[in-house]
Amino acid sequence: MEQSINLSSVGNARELGGLEVAGQVIKKGCLLRTAALSGLSKEDSVILEKEYHVFAIVDLRMSLERHVTPDPVIPGAKNLFLPVMEGEDYDDFDEETARMLTDPNADRFELIKKSYDMGMMGDDLYVDFLFSERGKAAYGAFFKCLLELPEGRSVLWHCTDGKDRTGVASMLILTALGADRETILKDYMLTNKYNEKKLKMAEAGLKHAPIPDDLKELALFGAGAVIERYMTNAMDAMTERCGSPMEYLSTELGVGVDEIEKLRNKFLSTHG
Repeated sequence: MEQSINLSSVGNARELGGLEVAGQVIKKGCLLRTAALSGLSKEDSVILEKEYHVFAIVDLRMSLERHVTPDPVIPGAKNLFLPVMEGEDYDDFDEETARMLTDPNADRFELIKKSYDMGMMGDDLYVDFLFSERGKAAYGAFFKCLLELPEGRSVLWHCTDGKDRTGVASMLILTALGADRETILKDYMLTNKYNEKKLKMAEAGLKHAPIPDDLKELALFGAGAVIERYMTNAMDAMTERCGSPMEYLSTELGVGVDEIEKLRNKFLSTHG
C-alpha cells in the first residue's frame, strides 16, 4: 500500500517519504507516522531499530491513554510524551468518560455522543488542536525534535488511531516542507485506505444500528475514518487567523525562516 513501512503489528503505519514536494521528494525512511504502538511485535521492533534507526518515538496521546497502553522501549530511541489534548481541557470530562475511552468493550456510540457533546469530536476538532495552548506546546516541541534529528535516523509520531493528532502533525510537517494542499489532503485521506477493512465492518453495523443519520458520520469517524473537511477547516483557520499556514508555523510554533530552511535541507532531496 502507498507509503507503507510494512509493520504487521501496528495500524496505519506509513511514512511521508516519497511524496513530491515543491519540485523535490521527501527522503524515505525518516518521517514515520503510525497508530498506537502498544501491540508492537518483537519483529516490528527490530525493523524500527535496525532498518529505520528510530531516534525518537513521539506520543501525542492523552496521559490516560499512555497510562493504559504505554509505548514500548526501542533500543537507541528516546520516548517523548507530547500530549495535544488532555481530559482536563474539557469541562464535562469525568471519570466515566475516562473509563470509556480506555475500555475496548465500552459502548462506542455512547462514547461518540459524549465526546461530541464535550467538543472532543466535530468539525473544529483540529482547529482546537492547532490553537489551544497545549496543542501549540506539543507541536512546537515536536518540531524541535525534527530539527534535532541526526543524519541517518528517523522520527516516529503517533496517537491512538494515527489519524487526528498524528494527521495534524503530518500536515504541519508537509506545510513546512512546502507541500501543496492536494498533497497534504492525499496523505491525510490515506487513513481511510489503511483502515478500509474495519470501516467496511463499521458501515455494515451502522445499517442496522439505532443511530440518527446526522451522527453516522461521527460514528465512522470514531471507528477509524478521516473526514476531509476536518483538515480543510484546520488549514483555513491557519490562514484566517494567521495569514497563511506558513505564518501559523512562525507565529504560533516558532518555526520561522531559518527553521524551515533547515527542515527542507534535512528532509528533501531531488532523488527521494
